[in-house]
Amino acid sequence: MRSTHTALSFWRRARWRYVLLGVLRDWGREDAQTLIYIGKVLLACMLAMWVSLKFELEQPRTALLTVAIVMQTRTSMVLAKSFYRLIGTLVGIATSVLLVALFAQERVPFLIYLALWISFCTAGSIVFRHHQSYAFVLAGYTICIVGLPATLNPGQTFDIAMTRLSEIMVGLASASLVSALIFPQGISELLRNAVRKRFRDFSRLLINLEQKKLSAPNTQADTLRMVGDVFELEIFHASSSMESNHSRAYRQRLTLLNSEFMAVTTSFHSLEQLLRRLQASGHPQVVTSLLALFAPIQAAVMTHQHEARNEDEARQVALTINALRQRWPMHLHEIQASLPTTLSETETLDFATGAELSLRVLDELHAYTSTYAGLSQPMPASTLKNRQSPSLGMHFDPLAAILAGLRGGLVFALMSLLWIVCDLRSGIEAITLATIASTLFASSPSPSKTVRQFIIGALIGTALLYWCNFQLLTQAQGFTMLALALSPAIAIAAWLTTRPAVAAIGSGIFIVFFLHIGFNNVFAAHPINFINEAIADLLAIMLAGVFYSLIDLTNGLWSRTRVALALRTLIQEACVQTPPPERTSLETHARELLLRMGSARHVANAQDKEVVDWLLSTLEIGQAVINLRQELQQVSDPTIRGTIDHSLLQLSRLFAQPSTTLRQRAIVAITSSIERLQTSASLTIANSQQLLTMLHFIRGALLDKHSVLTPVAPLDEVTEPGALRHA
Repeated sequence: MRSTHTALSFWRRARWRYVLLGVLRDWGREDAQTLIYIGKVLLACMLAMWVSLKFELEQPRTALLTVAIVMQTRTSMVLAKSFYRLIGTLVGIATSVLLVALFAQERVPFLIYLALWISFCTAGSIVFRHHQSYAFVLAGYTICIVGLPATLNPGQTFDIAMTRLSEIMVGLASASLVSALIFPQGISELLRNAVRKRFRDFSRLLINLEQKKLSAPNTQADTLRMVGDVFELEIFHASSSMESNHSRAYRQRLTLLNSEFMAVTTSFHSLEQLLRRLQASGHPQVVTSLLALFAPIQAAVMTHQHEARNEDEARQVALTINALRQRWPMHLHEIQASLPTTLSETETLDFATGAELSLRVLDELHAYTSTYAGLSQPMPASTLKNRQSPSLGMHFDPLAAILAGLRGGLVFALMSLLWIVCDLRSGIEAITLATIASTLFASSPSPSKTVRQFIIGALIGTALLYWCNFQLLTQAQGFTMLALALSPAIAIAAWLTTRPAVAAIGSGIFIVFFLHIGFNNVFAAHPINFINEAIADLLAIMLAGVFYSLIDLTNGLWSRTRVALALRTLIQEACVQTPPPERTSLETHARELLLRMGSARHVANAQDKEVVDWLLSTLEIGQAVINLRQELQQVSDPTIRGTIDHSLLQLSRLFAQPSTTLRQRAIVAITSSIERLQTSASLTIANSQQLLTMLHFIRGALLDKHSVLTPVAPLDEVTEPGALRHA
């Protein structure tokens, strides 16, 4: 009994020790990282303040504000943001000095040119992505920090510029040093985890393709969640270049991985849509056979009864998929032999189309898995050269960029007008804050919501500012007491910035707090000035919020309409452009259009559903059209080429201006092309089969009752595609 009791006590202690270790592990993975980040922000701010005071810089708060803006949880992100902030600052300062030199005595022309410059920079922040976008933002509002004070003292423009540059450099150096030396958090591991998670998620998506789920409503959430993965990986990779010297081959392979991921997700979505259409149209035998054909692919992505969790397991998956590719013709023949002999000609073509898409998924999955499995291993230059790694490029709506620039310029112009007409004593700070708000959030997926949170942060920051200025700083003696007085507000703001849902509130606290913190080399408390500055700040942010509401580039009806039009234009280009666009170019263009509008993050919103449907339709039909045109290049029969070209022309006209008549004409033309191919003897069997399956897939997508074309171009009930041709 005693030994049993001793063993039981030991087991209980071991169990509690295991639980405690698990709790500590979770705490270290989440909460501890947050505390470390807050500590690093505090340390960087204190270092910047100490250096600024030591060298008697005019405004130490500029250095503190710089630290708050560039600090990130990952070291390489801090370095990248600091680098682009330096570039943006230098450009902004140079422009400020030039404009002051040209218009030193002409205030109105000077402000007009400043507004034009801010418009240009705001538009640039829309055109470019991540850190390059941030550089344009900095070049925009830095001109306010330097240029506006210089209008009051034109003779001191150079001194003001060099002083502000020195303060910003102190902030950048402090943030970079602390982030790099104190508990550095690399992004390479984050990059690897993102790649691994993406592979696991897609493997799970493949495995979950079941017949009973095809009848359920398609929420599209899983597919849309992967739209932003491509660009998230690109952001991580762009930042990681500041952390270590990645080789050119490694960068090429990451780009190749993104390209292959887009290809296989699009092909899988096309297959899933085909199965859903067949299930809905009453062809369960074809669906069952296609799922049986696809089952080995689902089994291949599994290793040890789970999805591949790392590169080593992915290597085994790649070998399994390659072996499946070798025996695929035999497997396909077995499934074809088991098909009922009572299948109609249309059902037979449905199966052939599904088999072709399954083979494409298999080939693209093998390429994607092989690249992922070998990501951490050297690849021969000759092998990498033979595999394309196209750049993601840059795709944007020119009108959206112009309107964003107009919005930024108008906010600056109106605040400048208020400064002149009302003679605001704190006008420079208010104009600067309005410009920051109108440029910093221009590329946000939901700028109106972000500005609302920023206003909340500004109110909280104003309250903390009053308490700090008039309760704490008046009692502070020496640097230590000064640091203690500032620490609570900095810690609160830093903690909020670690929470994505309320990060803009933390930014609002930081910016308002550091713009008006009441210390320089000599401290002076002026309650009346403080109230005036607080009112001017809130007015400036509210003005920016009003213009975000008036010119909303993400949620407005006109914005959704333009994105849908741009997506339809991609189909038109795929149909008639010579030479046809690259598939990667079409996919990146389509995904980025949706990502910039923010609809990828609002999949459940009814107002965004139409745009999301246009994206998915663009991906599946665009891929089929490009593959069809590539296969058509091998056809020498002018009759067949003319018939298919006519079908593509009708399809292009349909997407240019969707209507019932044009939809019927496109379906009739495609049906005619299919019939011509089925009776032609001038093509090889493989070539004819490729053309038939792609044409049949496009026709099925156009006949789909749940197609995005249905609300704008409804069709009458049709039981057989041939009925349309003879209508």
